[in-house]
Amino acid sequence: IMVALWGASALLVLFLAAFLPPPQYAQDPAMVHYIYQRFQVLEQGLEKCTQATRAYIQDFREFSKNISVMLGRCQTYTSEYKSAVNNLALRVERAQREIDYLEYLRESDICVETEDKTLAEKLLQEAEEEKKIRTLLNASCDNMLTSIKSLKIVKKTIDTDGSWMKDAGSDSPKVYFLIGSRNNTVWEFANMRAFMEDSTKPPPRKLNLPLSWQGSGQVIYRGFLFFQPRDFK
Repeated sequence: IMVALWGASALLVLFLAAFLPPPQYAQDPAMVHYIYQRFQVLEQGLEKCTQATRAYIQDFREFSKNISVMLGRCQTYTSEYKSAVNNLALRVERAQREIDYLEYLRESDICVETEDKTLAEKLLQEAEEEKKIRTLLNASCDNMLTSIKSLKIVKKTIDTDGSWMKDAGSDSPKVYFLIGSRNNTVWEFANMRAFMEDSTKPPPRKLNLPLSWQGSGQVIYRGFLFFQPRDFK
């Protein structure tokens, strides 16, 4: 740009010089002085234009430099933001996996708690049933011991050992007769009268057990016979 300005100034000088009259036809000194002043004004204007152009170039260079720096920073920030977003995505994914795992553990704990609760309720129910049986047996023994006032023979058999009983867990009138200290047969009578009188009909029903009992620790509760198996140690 500077070279172009100086070239334009030189061309302007040559152009004006071409129209000047030769020395022998020169104008008066006032005209020459006027032309000289105009050249000075033109040179000053060209100088100002040159300075303004230089300032513009300098400003443009600084602007370009600042833009380059800002672009570099933007690229750096973009990389940092991208890395931060990737890290955040990884953390979110990890958190989601942990949440899924906790949900799985929670469902497993609920299932285990349900099974444990069911088992505990079953064991508690069995314990209550066993407690009721023991209570009934103890009450039966206590009532039997406290109510004995006289000896009465209700049934005669060939064997000297044996026992008879009713169902301790129900109001059934049936009587069950176990003959001997070791046997696998139980006789079921319809009621106490049928048990005491041999001629009463219907006759007793014979029940064969898969195992033989021994001793006299038998009890019938809600239709089940509890006894000590033979040769039990």
